[in-house]
Amino acid sequence: MTGAVVVDFGGVRRCLSSSVVGGGLRDARAWLNLQVEHGYARMDPDEHLREEMRARGLDAATTLGAMTAADVSRATTCEEAGAARAVATVGIGVPLAAAGRLLRSVPAVNTINVLVLVEAPLTDAALVYAVQTATEAKAQALADARVAAENHDGFATGTATDSICVAALPGATEPFAGPMSTAGAAIARCVHAAVHEGARDFVARRDAEAAR
Repeated sequence: MTGAVVVDFGGVRRCLSSSVVGGGLRDARAWLNLQVEHGYARMDPDEHLREEMRARGLDAATTLGAMTAADVSRATTCEEAGAARAVATVGIGVPLAAAGRLLRSVPAVNTINVLVLVEAPLTDAALVYAVQTATEAKAQALADARVAAENHDGFATGTATDSICVAALPGATEPFAGPMSTAGAAIARCVHAAVHEGARDFVARRDAEAAR
C-alpha cells in the first residue's frame, strides 16, 4: 500500500465533495486521501482508489477517495473542539490564481486537498455555503503565506487540481455556514490554520531545496 491519510468519521455524515470516488452530495463514513507519484498516469484512478480502500479494510460504498502528489506524512490539522476540524495536505508546485491570465511555465504538479469535519447538522444548501467558506479560507491562507501565483501578478488562490470535502453531522437542521455564522466561522479558522501551516512548510522545503 502507498501512503495515505485516512479519516474515519465515527459514523455516517452528510458530505459534499469533489472526491474522485464518492464525489458530489452523499452520505459517507470515511475519507481516504491517497498519495501518488508525480506524473501519475493511471487512467482508472477511481478503481485504483477502490483497490486501496479494500486493502485498508474500508468500504468503497461509504468511503470518499481523493488523490494527491503532496507528501501526506506532512498533513496538517486544526480543530476547534465541538465545532470543526480541518485536515489538509498541501502541495503547491503549481500555485495559480483562479482567474489569472498571464501565461508562464509551471513546475511539476501538486495539489491541496482539504477535509472539513463540521460538528453541526448542515442542510444541503449549508454544505454549499461551507465549501465556499472553506475555499475562501484556503485562498486567504495562501495569501497570508505569500504564495505567488504562476499565472498572475498576485497571490495564488490554489492549484488546478485541489480537492475539498465537507462532512457534516446528519439531521439537516442548520441552514447557515457562511463566515459570519457560528459553524462557518469555525470552518474558516480551521481551514485557514491548516492550509497556512502546510503552505509555509511547503515553501520552506522548496526554498531549501532550491538553495542547495
